[in-house]
Amino acid sequence: MRRLSFFLLLAIALSSCTATRLPGHRFSGAIQREVANSAVFGKAFTGFVLMDPASGKVLADVNGDHYFTPASNTKILTLYTCLRVLGDSMPGMIWSRDERSVTLAPVGDPTFLHPLFQAWQPVMADLLHVPQDQAIIVDTGNYNILPLGPGWAWDDADSDYSAERTGFPMYGNTKRLFAAGPGSLDIEPGYWKQYLQRSDRVSGDTTLLVRQSGDNTVVYTSGAPVDTAFEAWLPVRESAAYLRLLLEDTLHRKLTWGTVRDSFGMVRYSCPVDTVYRRMMHQSDNFIAEQLLLVASGVRTGFSQLNQDAVIRWMLDSVWNDLPQRPRWVDGSGLSRYNLVSPRDLSVVLKRLWDEQPHERLFSLFPAGGVSGTIAGLYPGKNGKPYVFAKTGSMSGVYCLSGFLRTERGKILIFSFMNNNFTGSNKPLKAEIQRILEFIRDNN
Repeated sequence: MRRLSFFLLLAIALSSCTATRLPGHRFSGAIQREVANSAVFGKAFTGFVLMDPASGKVLADVNGDHYFTPASNTKILTLYTCLRVLGDSMPGMIWSRDERSVTLAPVGDPTFLHPLFQAWQPVMADLLHVPQDQAIIVDTGNYNILPLGPGWAWDDADSDYSAERTGFPMYGNTKRLFAAGPGSLDIEPGYWKQYLQRSDRVSGDTTLLVRQSGDNTVVYTSGAPVDTAFEAWLPVRESAAYLRLLLEDTLHRKLTWGTVRDSFGMVRYSCPVDTVYRRMMHQSDNFIAEQLLLVASGVRTGFSQLNQDAVIRWMLDSVWNDLPQRPRWVDGSGLSRYNLVSPRDLSVVLKRLWDEQPHERLFSLFPAGGVSGTIAGLYPGKNGKPYVFAKTGSMSGVYCLSGFLRTERGKILIFSFMNNNFTGSNKPLKAEIQRILEFIRDNN
């Protein structure tokens, strides 16, 4: 009879999402069973961990020690690394000057000339004020970076979320196409206009854009309809080869490039780091994530070397050498399927974030359910008040959500949902995760 009463209480709580609170052991057991026995999760490979950060106690664990492809949950690792290494402002450039020249050493700053960070361009402002009789020298001797990360999908190469990595990014390593009139397009920065080609429409062809594989040529059909609100961002291919031309076109002057630095100058800073972190976490910006790891690696070495692999090894060998399962971590963004991490690992990293950072800062950096970022339309709270602050991770066959949950009583819990190896839409998984999270919110 007692067993029947318990399941009746659980069924009512799950269906009505009331604020009835279950005793601790019953709550943990109920959550464990709901995840393990879910018909929706049964169509995927699902891992789940629920932790109380105040005590470190794991309240529920389903496949928590198994490895999963995290997709953009990888950005939680990148965020922790940057919060540990960087200060409150983004390093923008190493700058030294004498009476004859100005020497720049790039540090990987993703905000340089980035259209989303126009309010913070002190380095560019300084460059524009260098007299014409002083040479500008760009020293690129501290980096040698492969433009695409290990395991990145080749068919993502022409998508804006797969912008190339480099020690000296400009304009987000992308170019913006936009409507310039009926049947006409324009492009920014202006340098790329020479690569924008207009062609006559082929009969029956409504294709607007044709991107040439392997270069920066963009062909558009003049007869295709162009909405006045049309906008598209395209990655710059072989960006390193175009850096000199692009910066010289922007500054309207010739530059000297090479390895010339004998000693470092002073660090010029660009913008508040939280502004950059929010872009990475809320919009899941892969380019920002990749560049942030490069900047962090530079800070670690006094900017003598920009090397993602080195800072990843340091984090795994020194900072996270006691994680439950050693992650396989290969890039900053999570674009690579080579990344492997367990829900237990992510829960421990999230707990350390909770222990080490101001809590309101974390809530501002993570997307808020029903309010901001990639979960603005998901996991809404009551009366518009968010209760989920979490990072998504999505790619074909992958949907993950990890972060913080605020219960009705104001208690904070850490959770990590990781779903791999499913086909079709991830909408059923999102709905099932929401059902579980609402039960946790209302019953703990």
